[in-house]
Amino acid sequence: MNSITHISASMVNLKSVLLLIIAFSLGFSTSRAQTRSGQMPIIPDSVKVFQDNNYTGRGNIDEPVLHIVIPVSEGSRPVLSEVHLNFKGTSHLKDITQCRIYNTGNVNAFHPGKSSGDLLATARIRRSELTLKTRGGLLPGDNHLWLTVDVSPKAGEGNKIDVALESIRVDDRNYPIVNGNPEGSREILLKRVLVLAPGDYGSKNYRIPAIITADDHSLVIVTDKRKDNSIDLPEDIDIIAQRSTDGGKTWSEPVTVAKGEGRYKGYGDACITRTLSGKLVALYVGGPGLWNSTSEKPQGHYVSVSDDNGKSWTGPIDITGQLYGINCPDSVRRHWQSSFFGSGRGLTLRDGRIMAVIAVRESKENHKLNNYVVYSDDEGTTWHVSQKAIDGGDEAKVVELNDGTILLSSRTAGNRLWAKSTDRGVTWGPKNTWHEIWGNACDADIIRYTSTRDGYDKDRILHTLPNAKNRTNVSMWLSYDEGTTWPVRKTICKGESAYSSITILPDGTIGVYVEEDESVPYKMYFLNFSLDWLTDGKDHFRKAGG
Repeated sequence: MNSITHISASMVNLKSVLLLIIAFSLGFSTSRAQTRSGQMPIIPDSVKVFQDNNYTGRGNIDEPVLHIVIPVSEGSRPVLSEVHLNFKGTSHLKDITQCRIYNTGNVNAFHPGKSSGDLLATARIRRSELTLKTRGGLLPGDNHLWLTVDVSPKAGEGNKIDVALESIRVDDRNYPIVNGNPEGSREILLKRVLVLAPGDYGSKNYRIPAIITADDHSLVIVTDKRKDNSIDLPEDIDIIAQRSTDGGKTWSEPVTVAKGEGRYKGYGDACITRTLSGKLVALYVGGPGLWNSTSEKPQGHYVSVSDDNGKSWTGPIDITGQLYGINCPDSVRRHWQSSFFGSGRGLTLRDGRIMAVIAVRESKENHKLNNYVVYSDDEGTTWHVSQKAIDGGDEAKVVELNDGTILLSSRTAGNRLWAKSTDRGVTWGPKNTWHEIWGNACDADIIRYTSTRDGYDKDRILHTLPNAKNRTNVSMWLSYDEGTTWPVRKTICKGESAYSSITILPDGTIGVYVEEDESVPYKMYFLNFSLDWLTDGKDHFRKAGG
């Protein structure tokens, strides 16, 4: 009996020792948050937090605010059980209806509304500090988490949404995050709506925005549908149009204005204007592209017209021979090599003349571009070409001043070029530059906002351009003296951004259709904001005496 008791006791002791060894190897002696090698599955200092600083809009759903990257050591499968946040940097908590956290695993991408990863938690925001209870397994390698918010439809324009990551709880261990509040926030506009993104409607890319407000108060946009890639003509490109009847919150399915039929048979670079009778006129090019075009086989110039506020369009009407190339009756323009329209917004004068600007490569030997204005006095049936407007000009736009002068703004690197015409766009004065408006060599837009001739309290003109050496920071300038000076400037796209087009909504707010996020390349966004926001509360949209 003593011998048996001794053996049993020894077995118990051995079992205890083995259990201790197993527990130690599993990390139970300290915390379940250790790996079999004794290493913690994550290192707090290795957790990275990135702030999304883009604008957002009222009523937007699942807007990313923080991107959290949690590296997990090999061989570990820990569980994220809590995320501790504070919203102290948010202007008003009522601007957020709820927040969510998603895990896309090792995939560094989040696409709201497109089944991005696993939803780990959802919560309403009642206090500035919040703990989200989660039950999400983490994978070895970098885990990408996304904190998103739903913005209230009644959120205050100009208010900011800012969230800080205080700590996370993995298994049974709490990890403080020391870098959980990166600089920046998401500022609220009236609207910031993603209209088109790569992959939508079977197209790899979209580019080249143009927008206008139709007679029925709908918004109409025209876009290049670059089906195979993001490259300019002569690729296979369609021109499509869409409408919004709710101020840009939602957009219709695209209708085709001009359908490309393969490489060297595509269309692109559209600008759009509205005639006094309410017709929408789209001008665009097609065929061999700017650098492959010759006078013998010129890049085509086309017109399409809509009589129903952008719902339907005529097919491409070829006006190339009226402008340049071998079929042009003008002895000089017959020898021009290539041309294309400055995409975005065309112009209708008070007397009904419609016009747009072309950039022309005049000779085979010289690749320099020059600006000319094309104009029509019969709503786009017959077209004429002005004298040279700007020597060395690229994509350009025009606006009518109160005294009937036409002001042309043209693309260049650095300070923006401008010239004026006092005879309805036929002849042009000397080339000048603005010292306030400078930036990337990029297409931009200029339109009239208000005029004292129309009963408003002030004369105002708006201009956009990427205010940087590269294509970032699209900004808007405001002039009160008919384009002489531009005292107001404000960023409207904080990151990568390029071409833009402006319209004025019936309620007096400003709409911009713009390219953002070149890394994709480009998503097409609609932005909407007030004059109060643009001027930081110093100016208001109103009639004279209002």
